[in-house]
Amino acid sequence: MPFNRTNIIVIILLLHVAILHVAGAATVPLGAAQSELTLRFCYEDKQLLPYYAGNSVTVPEHPGATIEHLQRAAVAVGIRVELVRMPWLRCLQQLADGKVDALVAAYNADRAHFTIYPQDEFGQPDPSKAINRNALCLTYRFDNTLPAKLENENAVLTIARPLGYQPLPLPPHAVQVSAHSLENALELVVSGRVDATTVTCEINGIAANRQEIDTLPLKVLQPPVYYSVGYLMLSKPFYQQNPLIADKLWRALPLNIEHNRYIDYLAYPVGF
Repeated sequence: MPFNRTNIIVIILLLHVAILHVAGAATVPLGAAQSELTLRFCYEDKQLLPYYAGNSVTVPEHPGATIEHLQRAAVAVGIRVELVRMPWLRCLQQLADGKVDALVAAYNADRAHFTIYPQDEFGQPDPSKAINRNALCLTYRFDNTLPAKLENENAVLTIARPLGYQPLPLPPHAVQVSAHSLENALELVVSGRVDATTVTCEINGIAANRQEIDTLPLKVLQPPVYYSVGYLMLSKPFYQQNPLIADKLWRALPLNIEHNRYIDYLAYPVGF
């Protein structure tokens, strides 16, 4: 078909639209796709200070040291965090099913088939990229003979631990009793129904006890009975789709830690 004035004008307009489209695409910020990425983070709906605050499915104004720590690292990497609260065992199941993207937990070989965690050159968990480290001590009533019971293998020793938490390497003659929460475990100790429970007594290398321990008729037994390293565990789908972001986030966590934030949350109001 011969070109006339009308055809030429149409062609010029189409070329102009195409150029504008390409130019517009070129002006999209390079980080735009990354900024749209949201990490769905699951944590339990029971208070666990200093890490998580509030006994509810809602997120309080002061959510806990771990949440604030994660949020700071996410900002540094350029992603958003969506917080989801539910019972701990359900968080684990949701991660296994790929319905949430992350949670914080100690390494456990039983979970290795559905969790992705930072690893060193030997394929082992890399503590240099952990989100936190803590030590647990036994706490007991001031009039309980816990130290003697620990030494006496024939004594009956009961230790309360929140439901769903992994068993600790306690003495063979110790019986672990399930509690609904850490507060409930402390209540069992104060009432004399169990001998002891575990409390965080060291956080990120700094000695620390929760404030309410000093207001209750309890003692903290040193040295710690267990040391734990908390990792940001990712779901396989999230990691497979965002391996570079995952590595940046793991590297950002140690750089964005505020030690005092963890200590301050130990004084957060608590009630039985």
